[in-house]
Amino acid sequence: MKGILRGIRWGLVLVGIAALGVSFLTGGQNLGWVLLGILSLSLAVNLWLLPAALRRSIGGWFRFPRPSLPSPPSIPTATMAARLQEEIETTARGIARALEGTSPQVSPPAMAIFRCPSCGQRLDPHEVRCEGCGQPADFRCPYCSRAVDPTWRRCPACGGALPASGWGR
Repeated sequence: MKGILRGIRWGLVLVGIAALGVSFLTGGQNLGWVLLGILSLSLAVNLWLLPAALRRSIGGWFRFPRPSLPSPPSIPTATMAARLQEEIETTARGIARALEGTSPQVSPPAMAIFRCPSCGQRLDPHEVRCEGCGQPADFRCPYCSRAVDPTWRRCPACGGALPASGWGR
């Protein structure tokens, strides 16, 4: 890499000197030779200064420091083996249940409820007024707070399941 760069620099220097010489010999009548000479000499100077500037700023052409990686957490082999054995047994039990046709015990999702915006009391879908504060029942989606009909199964705005759908209606 250094040899190629050195050859390019010296080639630019020679082209620049030759172009300025041609311009001098022709009496400076052709401005193109002068511009070619100045341009090639300035490129050669920049190619001499660029490696030094890069070495100073980032430490060289291709020598970038490697980031240090954090060491992995040390887990005792016995603990890891116990965890792995437990995972294998749990997975095997789940597969056996699936093959037998019994579904695993899954807890039902928590049912959303309507609440009074004034006092926070629970509102049943058939109520007209809040039992806690007496305000008119204002049924709102528990997820996006849009006004909804208490008999709807899903909120039309956000698509969330409404409490009425869990009441068997």
